[in-house]
Amino acid sequence: MYSAEIIGQAKEKAKKAKRGIRDYLPGADTKERHGVHPDAHDAPPAALLAGISTLSPRDNQNYSQDDIMMHSDHSGLDPLSPSRCHSNSPYRVPSTEPQPRAESLEEAGQMSTPWDNSSIPVVSGSAASAISGSQPHSQDLQLTEACTTENLSHGRALSPPIASISDSASEDEDPYLQVANASNDINYFGQNLANLSISGVKRGGPLLNSGVFQSLEHGRSHGDKDNEDEEDDEDEEDEEDEEDDEDDEDDEDDEDDEDGEGGEPDNGGEPEDPDDAQGDGPQIQVPPNDAGDAPEDPGDNNEPLGIPALDEHPTLRNIYLRTWVQYAFRGVTQDVIQAILESHKYALLAADDLYPPEFIAEVQNMPTTLRSLERRLGMDFSELVTIYPVCPKCGKRYSMEELYALQNPQCLRHFGDRCSGILYAETRLADGTQKRTPAKTFPYNSLIAALGRLLSRVGIVDLMQHWRGNNPDNAALADPPEGRSQQDWLDGMDNETRFGDISQGWGWHAQETGLRRGFHDQEYVDVATGNAPRSLARSSVGINLGIGADGFGAFKGKFAAGGSYSVNGVYIIINNLPHFQRNLVENTILALVLPGPHEPKGYAFDQMLEPLVNDLIRLVNGVDLPVYDSETGEIQPRQIYANLSVLIVDWIARIKYTGHVAVNSEENHCPYCTIRQCELSRPQGYQSAGYIICDPHQHLQHKHRGLRAPEHKREVIRLETGTTFTEFDRVPGFFAFDNAPTNAMHLLDLGVTSIIAGTIVFKCGMLRKRFRGQEQDDMPKARFNAFLAQTVFPHHCAWIPTRADKMGSRTKAEQWRLLRLLMPVAYFEAWRVGDAIPNGDIPRGGRNTKNFKAQHRNARLLLRRQRHLHDMEGGNLDNIPELEDCASLRNPRDYYANILQFCLGCAILTRHRITLTEIARGAIFLEQVGTVFANMNTHLPPSFHAATHLPEHIRKYGSVYNTLTAWFERVNQLLGNVNTNGHGKGVLEATMAKGFLRRTECYRYVAELQSIEDPTADDVKTIEVLLGAMQNGPEHEVQHGMLEAVLASEAPMRGQAQPYLIPIFVDMEFVPVIIQGIYETTVNVRGQEHKFLAVMIQRFIAPDKEPAFPWNHWYDILGIDAWVYGQLAPLEVVPPTAFTGVFALSDISMPYGWFWITIAMINTRPEDLAGDDELDYMEQEDN
Repeated sequence: MYSAEIIGQAKEKAKKAKRGIRDYLPGADTKERHGVHPDAHDAPPAALLAGISTLSPRDNQNYSQDDIMMHSDHSGLDPLSPSRCHSNSPYRVPSTEPQPRAESLEEAGQMSTPWDNSSIPVVSGSAASAISGSQPHSQDLQLTEACTTENLSHGRALSPPIASISDSASEDEDPYLQVANASNDINYFGQNLANLSISGVKRGGPLLNSGVFQSLEHGRSHGDKDNEDEEDDEDEEDEEDEEDDEDDEDDEDDEDDEDGEGGEPDNGGEPEDPDDAQGDGPQIQVPPNDAGDAPEDPGDNNEPLGIPALDEHPTLRNIYLRTWVQYAFRGVTQDVIQAILESHKYALLAADDLYPPEFIAEVQNMPTTLRSLERRLGMDFSELVTIYPVCPKCGKRYSMEELYALQNPQCLRHFGDRCSGILYAETRLADGTQKRTPAKTFPYNSLIAALGRLLSRVGIVDLMQHWRGNNPDNAALADPPEGRSQQDWLDGMDNETRFGDISQGWGWHAQETGLRRGFHDQEYVDVATGNAPRSLARSSVGINLGIGADGFGAFKGKFAAGGSYSVNGVYIIINNLPHFQRNLVENTILALVLPGPHEPKGYAFDQMLEPLVNDLIRLVNGVDLPVYDSETGEIQPRQIYANLSVLIVDWIARIKYTGHVAVNSEENHCPYCTIRQCELSRPQGYQSAGYIICDPHQHLQHKHRGLRAPEHKREVIRLETGTTFTEFDRVPGFFAFDNAPTNAMHLLDLGVTSIIAGTIVFKCGMLRKRFRGQEQDDMPKARFNAFLAQTVFPHHCAWIPTRADKMGSRTKAEQWRLLRLLMPVAYFEAWRVGDAIPNGDIPRGGRNTKNFKAQHRNARLLLRRQRHLHDMEGGNLDNIPELEDCASLRNPRDYYANILQFCLGCAILTRHRITLTEIARGAIFLEQVGTVFANMNTHLPPSFHAATHLPEHIRKYGSVYNTLTAWFERVNQLLGNVNTNGHGKGVLEATMAKGFLRRTECYRYVAELQSIEDPTADDVKTIEVLLGAMQNGPEHEVQHGMLEAVLASEAPMRGQAQPYLIPIFVDMEFVPVIIQGIYETTVNVRGQEHKFLAVMIQRFIAPDKEPAFPWNHWYDILGIDAWVYGQLAPLEVVPPTAFTGVFALSDISMPYGWFWITIAMINTRPEDLAGDDELDYMEQEDN
């Protein structure tokens, strides 16, 4: 008798055998159902061909050349490493014969076989074909479950000259693939790429068997009348092949989510994971919150703007700082701090005969309590931060005085009925005092007072003037003229002049100040407070402000333990500062901390922003603030003008801050132009030349019209105009969308890249198996994952790309950005067969697979848009789009070409310094991405359209790095690291704000001490204590030009040192090197020691013949190069200043050789790193 286990195993084998045989039985429907082409030759399953695939030509003399055309050149693996390919792979026939390398270009013209590896496609003017023998007749391409389509590009075939598969090829060799020529592909994906498009798609015949989609639409089965067991078998196999995970939270219910549209250009408005806000730095202590006290009104405090400790003896200053560190970072109590201070004081006084009288007099005035110590150090913020109670239900704002004046704790706001929110809880203290603790509060750090503190610092105002240079058009004037127009900027800007700083964009000189906004002559407009508006840039101290906001999840205290608690920091940056100073923690102003547990909206949001907006309005009309004068060395009052010029937030936050409608609305979905969302289903939705750009002035009138309207009509006006009035609309000179540029990180990385890689390519099955029975290791998904796994990234890449099936909504922006840099190589490795991507469609998969369902959802969403567009244009009832018209194309060559265009557009537009010519070039690539995908019947979210507005924002605000939200996410780490001492509910945000301000002042002290020309040993020790307490935090993050930061990694690379880039300015290109050692030499010259650093490196070696990769034409833009694997040049010495960045390292094995692949991690070119004088010198050297 057989056991139940043996019987079960036998049944399982029989079931698998049935699945294998079923594909070769008659019946086209059955073959369609299982992703097998109806015209495929009947052949035994791949498992039965294992013995044949391992035969060498000596073992089978009748094995013809035509029979092995799909075997040859298609392994895509290292010919020297047979273990890298499955022995049963239909793409490779193992051989023990030697594999000599081609010695000439003529020899490379023949297609190689596994036992003759003499073919190496090279860059050659002859464009010799890589196919040997006569060219067989070309057969029409047919999609699995689809009819013939036409892929045209401006009248020429979309794909390059091809050779079809021989009639004798077996089905396991994917007989409907057509081999491409790798040498021809260099031009096809190179100089011809910009003209690539998909057009001429036949609408008369369905792209997809209508019964397939309709069966899913109505829940019916499809194909042959297969029994239920067979359907279960198919589901089981698909789940096995696709590694579906029931717990995969990124998988969505495709049938239920019809309204989502995939509209958000990023991951939405949810805050980041709480872990993201918890940086590596230590928590900072803050004293018990005193929210019960009634603070002064914003801007009315009399706190000294200087730091008294800086004027005291250095010994005392160092004692203060080292003692304060124990409290701020080590968790020492206030009593211990008092004991430490008293101990120091008594010890110094006991040795009064050793010190001068002046010093002893200062010792007599030493602080002996924590409060007095913080006042002496300038770190007492209790009177600088205003605590505002708010109603936890409606969000109405109160002052502490108003809170104590209330007769009962119920909110006073009436909106119909009186609000039922409870404002405070009252407790009686031991001394009988009644204390009212607000139920919810938020802290506000007065912008005007914070600017005064910043401007009173030594050297800050001088740094703010750096952008003026020696240009007379930038000089400050006592009576500034009006602002310049965009056309004036264009007339004065050469197309080849590089610019990057925000002060070099056209928006800088267009800002006007000295304005008042109000309703005049039936219009809501800005009017000059003087004779005429004045240019902010030409004012003596005209400050260009940027506001950044970002949220994170905070799980702190008992009040947040039951669920998520979202906290939002609102920050102010000074755009006048140099870029390397602008985003430093000590130069960033924390204005607001918006309270949780949920992000405030509507009325509550406006109430919290009102104090900040009031300060912004005052600054536009000029405010007297203390300013440090570098000539006199004194702090003197000066009139300061400041404008809010840019709002730096993610896409979802932009809706809230600017009052825009949701991005998935049909009308007014784009804040920058009037295009409707249904128009994104056709190429015109991505061609900026046809956009009607919104008028900022008219947009402001729509906002104020809604504000003036009765409450019951406001929603109608909002839907009609696409906008609503917010607090920022009260600020003179600020025009909502016009001052809120797109954010490249959320737009390109979390937006477009995630949609392309996660949805268009992976979920829609472009990485699935090419044919039934294909080995798992040879599937595009497996090859893609293997390439990512073998790629070595620089040490600073904290989040690296993972497997294709693991990237989803929780994937970080850094992971998407790194993947974008690798896309040209990763997808080539995934889709190539041999040395090129073949011309043939990826099967759609069975109807029960997630890939097929994703394609079905894509078609449904596209159909909805096309029907909206059909109705809008009054289309004929006989020509209504149908579901089968919306199936996407499946040729990976088309996808690769378009992905390459996306990578090129991003690489160009994300450079640190850029020209107008390059902006136009990058814009063409990004527009082509949407245009081509639209022609391929791919449903695209609005982020693809929004990306086409990025070039104009670069012209206005300089490089994309001026408007990145990543800086504020970094600062949020400090905010999240504050030790709140268990505080929650009404005092959590105030505790965070005070702790953050203490830490920023700590960075300020570090900068002050480091600026001492001749520091004492005591000063050096204090610096070490401060940096050690902060664990080097952002103070020592990787920065360009800092060798100790660039060389901070200890991670080995394949047993070797860490890879870095070194520029060769003479040749104007980057050269990758391996660092083998760093040496310091000390030379004594005339009694003075001079230290020198020398870095030992080895350069990578270029191959004798350039391999034919599809990105070759664009290597200088993409930063992708190929090098001889495992070989390095002899050691040489370079100075540490030669290094400019890092790269990722991977390898790729072609039929003709094995290569290292380097991918640059930065978008900086040598000309970006050199100043204007250096560029002139280099040009002279070249001549």
